[in-house]
Amino acid sequence: MSGKTMVLLADINNGVTPIPSSVPSEVPYKISNSNSFMQLIGLVFILIVILIAAYYTSKYVGKLSLGQLKNTNFKIIDTYRISPNKFIQIVKIGNKYIVIAVAKDTVNFITELDESEVFVKEFHTNENITFKQILDKMRNKVE
Repeated sequence: MSGKTMVLLADINNGVTPIPSSVPSEVPYKISNSNSFMQLIGLVFILIVILIAAYYTSKYVGKLSLGQLKNTNFKIIDTYRISPNKFIQIVKIGNKYIVIAVAKDTVNFITELDESEVFVKEFHTNENITFKQILDKMRNKVE
């Protein structure tokens, strides 16, 4: 064998005896049913706490936003949709009525209207109407 090196492998185990196959290599981890049930109850409790916190947070933010909208000089009187992203709106700013075109990225002034040219529809939201009364009204319209 001229110019070539030959490597011989001898005794790979280095004197270590192999483990017989009858001895298990790992002990399986036992899962307790009571432990899993307690984890499930804990997760359900955390979910309920998160839902309650989200409810009260949204209720607080809604009241805060509504309070800001009541004390303003701007009021949208009417909106007409031209296409999915384009609207024409009549807006009351102070004592003036203005018609604007609202698109996705732009708002354009169209004209100003006199108070006699604008029909303002008043909504009566002071009445406390129950869901049952609304449902009865809808049933009477269908019949």
